[in-house]
Amino acid sequence: MKTEIAVVTGGIKGAGRAIVEAFLARGAHVVTNFRKDQETAEAFQNELKGKKDRLHVLQADFGEPEQVNKVFDLVQEKYGHLNYFVANAAATAFKPLLDVKPHHIEKTFAITVTGFVLGCQRSAALMKGLKGKIVAISGYDTHTFLPRHGVLGAAKSALETLIKYFAVELAPMGINVNAVNPGFLATTSTKIYMGDLYDKVKKLNEEITPRSRVTAGKEIADIVMFLCSDEADWICGQTIRADGGLSHIQPMALPEK
Repeated sequence: MKTEIAVVTGGIKGAGRAIVEAFLARGAHVVTNFRKDQETAEAFQNELKGKKDRLHVLQADFGEPEQVNKVFDLVQEKYGHLNYFVANAAATAFKPLLDVKPHHIEKTFAITVTGFVLGCQRSAALMKGLKGKIVAISGYDTHTFLPRHGVLGAAKSALETLIKYFAVELAPMGINVNAVNPGFLATTSTKIYMGDLYDKVKKLNEEITPRSRVTAGKEIADIVMFLCSDEADWICGQTIRADGGLSHIQPMALPEK
């Protein structure tokens, strides 16, 4: 039996890190990338040094086509096949839409949309005959207003549409394509985005979420692991909301004034 190989983009922190750790726990070899946070990447590798033979961490910007290829070229050269592709990486400038510049839009869509399309194209070739799984991580901002999330929400919405199209096109090849849409994620990125308001907003989301807590990275990783299992073969082109019921509650976010 071939070694299982997973590509997880943006896997050195937050939900991405939890997904990487879940794949490693089940014995897979993992290739992940980071864009510019070298310090966090090195700390991540040091913490997982006991699994260094199964973990490859590359500096690669998924908004740049040649760097997308850099990740998949490593998989091609070292392993020659791929079982799982998890598109988790995202980046944007958190600004009101009236303040957004063209390069902010281009960069956001380059990573979330273009990078995903190129990643799926490379994955499909490497997954041939292997019943591969592709999973994208979407966002709460696709269906609920979040301040300064307009461009990212639009990009993630496009991502969810691509999930449906890739699911249908790749199904004859035996490849499953689905997505996970988290609720409020208690991650480092969320803390940076929220700044001084993080604790207040986190507490509010805990109070209004029916399960009385916010989403943790491991909870998203658990859903990803299920979608990457044989038991999920009949799930095709779906975006699963894993938010503890938050999406059923009247949104509390209001436009900034």
